[in-house]
Amino acid sequence: MMYRWSVAVLLVCAPLALWAQQVASNRQVAFSVALKADNDPRENYGPYDSPTTLVFKRVVTNVGGGYDIDTGVFTAPVKGLYFVTFTGASPDNGRMNAAVMKNGVNMFALFDNKNSASSATNGMALELDGGDKVSVTLWANMVVYDQSRLSTFSGFLVAALP
Repeated sequence: MMYRWSVAVLLVCAPLALWAQQVASNRQVAFSVALKADNDPRENYGPYDSPTTLVFKRVVTNVGGGYDIDTGVFTAPVKGLYFVTFTGASPDNGRMNAAVMKNGVNMFALFDNKNSASSATNGMALELDGGDKVSVTLWANMVVYDQSRLSTFSGFLVAALP
């Protein structure tokens, strides 16, 4: 009798435990941020004398809490495959050159040398370990601008990895 009871408990509880483990390992993570915190007229960022991490002040989405509004850095809360994208607006009087960095290493970049108002977007699937840091660096003597969410930085967890 005890044997049957044990088997019954396992048959009921084991799927629940597996489901709970799956939910915990497949956390939802997504962030979308823009440079300006408000809808005021456009504002240029740069040129700076040295490479500068851009701090995106308008948080639209921060599911999982990985984006830090004080530093401009997204920290992956879990190991996984993430999709990260950056859109930058180039002012009519300057050149834009910025890169998405993973732990200080250039993963992909945007470059615009038209000296006219324009924008560009680039994105990449990145394998991140929990604790990896992703940010956008504006290179020295370059300019990016924002007005009403023209320059954005976003990412989301596609799938958790073991």
